Amino acid sequence: ARDAAREATNGENVTSVAREGARGALAGVLSRAVTHPLDTMKARAQVMGAARMTTGSARTGGGHARGLYAGFGAVAAFAPFASGAYFIGLESGSRWFGEGAAGAAATGAWAQALAGVVYTPMDVIKERLQTQSVLSANARAGAYTHWIDAGRMIIREEGAFRGLFRGYWAQNFVWWPWSAMYFVIYDASRRAFANVNTDSDAVAPWVSSACATGAAAAATTATHPLDLAKTRVQTMKFAPGEASLVRVLRNVVAREGVRGLFAGVGARVASVAPGSAISFYIYETLKQMG
Repeated sequence: ARDAAREATNGENVTSVAREGARGALAGVLSRAVTHPLDTMKARAQVMGAARMTTGSARTGGGHARGLYAGFGAVAAFAPFASGAYFIGLESGSRWFGEGAAGAAATGAWAQALAGVVYTPMDVIKERLQTQSVLSANARAGAYTHWIDAGRMIIREEGAFRGLFRGYWAQNFVWWPWSAMYFVIYDASRRAFANVNTDSDAVAPWVSSACATGAAAAATTATHPLDLAKTRVQTMKFAPGEASLVRVLRNVVAREGVRGLFAGVGARVASVAPGSAISFYIYETLKQMG
């Protein structure tokens, strides 16, 4: 009887993990479909300063709808798995690490670590397609026709691991602090509302969405310089030993000033914050529906 109970519990856990992953996948893809044009604007703004330094001017890139959706094929292919992994990490982390600020920070870091394995190759392909129209041939890491072509060329010319996982640690050093800050703020704001609203144990999806927006805006602004450096590491040519967050940040300050560290911050906040709001609204709605 004990073994049967244990097997039933394990089965429920597997089903729960699969359910959380499916919810997260749907929420993540829908939110990215809405915010991708802003993400493209952010990526281009982040490399424009470097483009001016190398050529004396920056190309304007494609401003039409199709141009703003450059790289979305990679998002559609990778994001369901990355978002699903992220929400699995979120749910499992909340059970493992407990409540409170420390638990929320650990949960955010764990969720990012789990999803980062998928997010990194997605970002490498996506961001190279997004930025190639504004970078010169001497500055960009490559030129591609679509996301499958980009993946093939990156693997052939740079290697699967070194190419597709270029900036893997840079990715984590951006999103680990982001996740820690985000979930501390998100968790605290949801709890504050729950304490005020004593009529129901459940927090309405729109409340989760509002909390997600505020938390994402704060975390996104604070980590933007790291994200700018990460984007340049993943999309531009570098001399051996130069493609690191620290070196890129130093060069930006030296050549573009401190203001250069925040190039594209408005577009990034406008992309990430609503994206988090949409994602968590859909996720919490699906969760309450069972």
